[in-house]
Formats: sequence, structure tokens, C-alpha cells
Amino acid sequence: MKKSFALFALLAACMPAEDNQEPNGKQDRPEVNCATVDLATPSDAAQAVADANNAFAVDMYAQVADRAESNQNLFFSPFSITSAVGMTLAGAEGETEAQMREVFHVGDDEMEHHLGYGELHPLVFGKAADCETTTLNMANRLFGQTGYPWLDGFLDVSSLDYGAELEELDFVSDPDGARVHINDWVADQTEDRIEDLLPSGALTSETRLVLANAIYFDANWDQPFEQAMTANSSFTRGDGSTVTTPLMFQEIGARSAVVDGIMAVELDYDGGAQSMVVMMPQSTEGQPASAFDGALIDSIEDELALAGDVWLGLPRFSFTQDTDLKSVLTDLGMVDAFNEAAANFNGMADASFSESLYISGAFHKAFISVDEAGTEAAAATAVVVGTESAPALNFIADRPFEFYIRDNSSGTILFMGRVQDPTTN
Repeated sequence: MKKSFALFALLAACMPAEDNQEPNGKQDRPEVNCATVDLATPSDAAQAVADANNAFAVDMYAQVADRAESNQNLFFSPFSITSAVGMTLAGAEGETEAQMREVFHVGDDEMEHHLGYGELHPLVFGKAADCETTTLNMANRLFGQTGYPWLDGFLDVSSLDYGAELEELDFVSDPDGARVHINDWVADQTEDRIEDLLPSGALTSETRLVLANAIYFDANWDQPFEQAMTANSSFTRGDGSTVTTPLMFQEIGARSAVVDGIMAVELDYDGGAQSMVVMMPQSTEGQPASAFDGALIDSIEDELALAGDVWLGLPRFSFTQDTDLKSVLTDLGMVDAFNEAAANFNGMADASFSESLYISGAFHKAFISVDEAGTEAAAATAVVVGTESAPALNFIADRPFEFYIRDNSSGTILFMGRVQDPTTN
């Protein structure tokens, strides 16, 4: 009988600013508008990956929102998760593979999905180089046990489609040294915002593989808020109680829409390659638990248009969100991958080897900071294999609202969240 070895997933992000009530210093960056970026049309395969990512984003949001407390902020990076799990999917087979495809909305042609990811990645992340006020980076890497019999097909998909090269480490003799090395790699990829991604004890002598992903975003608004317009205001939290917080105000020319009682405003980042869409019910009565429904988002995307200026009020906020990803994915239907007896990751390593692999845990932690100048956000993923005028619209976000940050050429949702209490870190 083969010995079962655990496939452990861990996701994390950068630490918040020390005090979200004060400017975090980004407004000191030069307010230089870069040239408008040309938005290339994605291929059909790349667009299918973007659509699958967005469908998963909505599903995951529903899960975490259902578990959250009334005043709890939410934030995560669906693209970080789908990237890391996409590499893991490349080694899955049988029912384990089928469940993962269903949860992540991957069609029957899995290889087409991997190829589409390879086409989507440069489309999303290549444009930031054209704008000096925007940083958008993502990196993938495999950290594997020295001498382990990984299959060439698995390594080829990881390398060619996900840009994840294999770096060999000796988990057997020095698991903690490997942990420190991987943490240093993640910190380097995220401008030192993500430190100690893997906590002490996360890796053991039975660890065989870490599939790592790191994403970092830092961008100025296309139309920055004037700090002189920021004023303390009352914010009504999800449970009806109120807090005082700085609200940033401006009259802005922006695309907006009202669909089924939900207001939406699109805020471009410098250059126009990325934007944030902020959503909130028009009425303060009977607010729905979430406006993030796939069909509603599609309708809002279709209706967003320049229809006059928007009088916008948006709180400064900065917080970190932890998510138990294992329970989320299990509830969504990805069950066998976490079951030692049922998991099938035979596509990763030589089947004649006397070890089998499964996922023992999965965690996510993400960070966002929004102020007058722009937005900073980061997330990282590691999958560890081992043994066991008169404005047209008034949009004053002085009550709970939801938002997502997307790539504008493909619509790929990079980050998604809600603010129930802007004073909470």
C-alpha cells in the first residue's frame, strides 16, 4: 500500500498599515498620469479562463460572506487562488480532478484551460510596465524535494503555462530552512508586504512540494481625491451601529449604473488598464446580504456608462482578511482533494513511487489599503506537498459597500471584497 503524503495549501497577504485612520503615505507619490494603455482583446481561451475565475470569485464570496459576522470586512484575491489551484489541477486525476474542475468552472478540455491561462497572464500583467504609477506583478514557482520523481508533463504545464519553474529544496533534512527560503521568495515578490507566509511548523520532513503564487498591486487613481476634501463622517455599520471615519469626497466623471436597485461606480486607475467597481444598494432599507451575484455583475458591467458626473464619497480603509480556504473549497464541492484515502494526484509524480499525495489544509489572507492617492493590495499562495455640477448620481459610501478590482481588457477579477466597518484593521 502506498503511504499517503499531504498536499497542504496556504495563502497569505501583506500586513496592514498601523493606523487606517491616517493617510498611509501613498499620496506623496507624484500624481503623474501615464498614457492610456491600449486594451488588447483576449483570445477565446484566455477569456474563458477569465470568466471561470470570475465565476469562482462570486461562488467564494458567497461562502465567506455567509460565514462572516455582521460587521466583518472581507477581502481576497480569486486570481491568486485560481492560479495556485490551477497548477495543482495539472497534477490531479479521476474524481479529484473532476471536482476541482467543477469548483473552478474549468471545462472538459483541461489542457485548453492551462493554455488559456498562459495567454491571459501576460495580457493582465504586462500592461503595468507602460505606467510608472502602477505596479501589478504576479509570480508562480514550484519548490520541490531534491531528487523527487516529478512527471515531465506536470512540470511542463507549470513552467510553460504558469511560468512556475522548479527549484529543488531539501525538505527531508532541513524543512525549516526550506520554509525560510520560500518565505523570503514571497516577501521579495510582494515588496516585503508579505512576510512569514509559512509559519513555523508548516513544513516537515515529509513535505514534498510547495506551489507558490504571489500577487502585488499598487496604483494611483486616474482622478485622485484631494486630501483637503476628506472629512470625518458617520458610517453606519452592518449591524446598524455607527462609527466616525474619514470620508474622501469628489465630483468625478466616471462610468456608473443603477441595476435592480444597486448603484455601481467604476473608478479607473492611472492609464485605464485596471479599475475598481464599487457597488451599494440605493435604498438604506432592507439591504441585501450581498450584491455579488454573477448575473447582477454581468448586468452592471453591461450598463456601466458615462451618464454625467458622480458625487462620490468613499472612506479610507486598510485591513487584512483571513480565510479558511480548505473549508470554503470543501463546501463548494472540492472534497476528495482533502481526503487522504480518496485524493488522486497521480499526475504529479511517478506512479510507481510508494507515496500518494493529498491536500491537508488551505488558508488565505489578503490585504488592501485605499486612500486619496490610490490602492495597494497583495496576496500570496503556497501549496505544500508533503507527508501528512448637479451630479447624475450621488454615491456616498457611508454604509456597507462591496467592490472588486479588475483587469479592464479581459474583465478578470483580481481582488474582491466588502467594507462593513472602515475603522477595522
